[in-house]
Amino acid sequence: MLFFHKIINLNYIKQLLIIIISFFLCLIFYTNIHAKTPSTQLKVEIIITGIDGELKKNALDYIELKKSLNDPHFSEVWLKKLHKKADKNISDALQPFGYYQVKVNSKLEKKSTNNWQATYSVTPGALVRIIDPEIIIEGPGKNDPNVISLIANFPIKHGDSLHHNNYDTAKEKLISDIGRLGYTQIKTQQSKVIVNPQKNTAKLNINLLSGEKYSLGHFYFHQDFLHEEFIRSYIKDIKKGEPLSQENLLELQNALLNSAYFSSVNIKPDFSREENNQVPIDITLKPAKRHKFSLGAGYDTEIEANVSFRWQHRRLNKYGHNSDVMTKLSSKKSVLQGAYWIPVGDPSKDKIGIISKFETEDTDNTDRDTFDLETGYWFNWKNWSTSLFTEYKYEEFTSGDEPEINTELLSLGARIEQTHFEKALFPRKGWALFAEIRGANAGLLSDIDYTRLYLKSRLLLPIIDNGRLILRTEFGFAETSDFDQYPSSLRFYAGGDQSVRGYKWKALGPKDKEDNVIGGRNVLTGSIEYNHQVSEKWVIAGFLDAGNAYNDELDKVYSGAGFGARWIAPFGLVRTDLGFPLQSDDDISDDNVVLYFGFEVTL
Repeated sequence: MLFFHKIINLNYIKQLLIIIISFFLCLIFYTNIHAKTPSTQLKVEIIITGIDGELKKNALDYIELKKSLNDPHFSEVWLKKLHKKADKNISDALQPFGYYQVKVNSKLEKKSTNNWQATYSVTPGALVRIIDPEIIIEGPGKNDPNVISLIANFPIKHGDSLHHNNYDTAKEKLISDIGRLGYTQIKTQQSKVIVNPQKNTAKLNINLLSGEKYSLGHFYFHQDFLHEEFIRSYIKDIKKGEPLSQENLLELQNALLNSAYFSSVNIKPDFSREENNQVPIDITLKPAKRHKFSLGAGYDTEIEANVSFRWQHRRLNKYGHNSDVMTKLSSKKSVLQGAYWIPVGDPSKDKIGIISKFETEDTDNTDRDTFDLETGYWFNWKNWSTSLFTEYKYEEFTSGDEPEINTELLSLGARIEQTHFEKALFPRKGWALFAEIRGANAGLLSDIDYTRLYLKSRLLLPIIDNGRLILRTEFGFAETSDFDQYPSSLRFYAGGDQSVRGYKWKALGPKDKEDNVIGGRNVLTGSIEYNHQVSEKWVIAGFLDAGNAYNDELDKVYSGAGFGARWIAPFGLVRTDLGFPLQSDDDISDDNVVLYFGFEVTL
């Protein structure tokens, strides 16, 4: 037993020694292999001559040598091997542009220990020209005059140079356009580009199978929360009998989703119930949440710290009536507003509204309580958001050192507005215009006569590469039979974030004997501002504002200048400005520098 035990121990020791020796041999082999790896990465400059623009860019993208330069194991052997393949790489890269007789003279030079230069002189040769493009369509669509016209107007003609991307784009557009005619099941049976490099010619062969031509059948709505006729009013521009196409179905879906009544819209043509090539459309609708609540707190330059609450009831009944209640509270100005909306006509654009609002304002110059009850018709007129309204206003107000005055008005008015900015978080071009005119006659539930016109505009112009110029104007005009009874809420003031920066909100305008700003019958302000985007998320700004509110003559113009920053947030621009007054005035000496906060959302 002892003898066998010794043998076992000896075998165990031998096995252990073999493992240890093998480990060291592997380590030595690995070290030797990596010792041969260059300690410094090879650097290769690639130069292509003879071609420019898209051709050169595509050639660089195709060269395998360029793709391998950052590989840590890139070696001189690897370099020479890939250099030999570059000629074919470049030739392949130019074929999509119609060059099939490419010649490349290549040269590889060693400039220093680890620096190389690969030069490729390219002669692209003659362009391949298209001869007799052939487009054949089979099936019911082959005799359709509209299909025949689309094929006849295929943009690639005999003699044109071959460009594969242009051909693919034109072919896909042709198929899409035929599909819009109602041939929703169109198929490509054959699509060939046959190139003869020796003759520099190419033949195009496209063979299509149109399938049946289908049109929209009856719309079946699967839901139980809105009246069907109301739903149909959102899609009245898409009618039964129109061609069945993906574009029409997408337009139908978007029109319903944009109504905000539905959380999902599922549209499915049912070919199994097709009659006379009219396909019924099943539309399954799921309701959006009826109630939406939002709560906010923040700081506004004009009214300072504030809290807000909003409650939207999106669906009061089966005819889409909805309501909106909003309140905003602060120490200077508070508002409570409720609105009831009735969709009419085209409900995506037209509605009747009843708006009730109670507003209070308490500043150094003004103290008022205002109740407004407005009814109106909101609609689109030639792409202008328009409203015609009647408003009952009751206001108790004190301006400066004047005694409290009560005024009652029943006004008729109209508003028109359009905003046209490019869709971007930092738009660089576009414009916006708002106009309102209103008035009342004494005796018709009104204590005084008045007429009031108000206009404001904004223009964005692109400057340099990352800049924009903002031009802003404001004009207001009013005539009244008794200015003392003219409500404070309708008077004009200047100063503040949206007016003449450098002065506080409502700090500029006509004053009483005690130098309190009491507002005026007119206002005129203007602004020029330059914004420059310095990074993906940040913009710097400089501005100059001028203007004033006045009664009879604009006898004094206040101006302010300053600078600021804008942060490009996901919801728009967050703005911070520092404004400096350019006119000294003992009555507003505390307005030496004014800091403004705000944000803008571009829709």
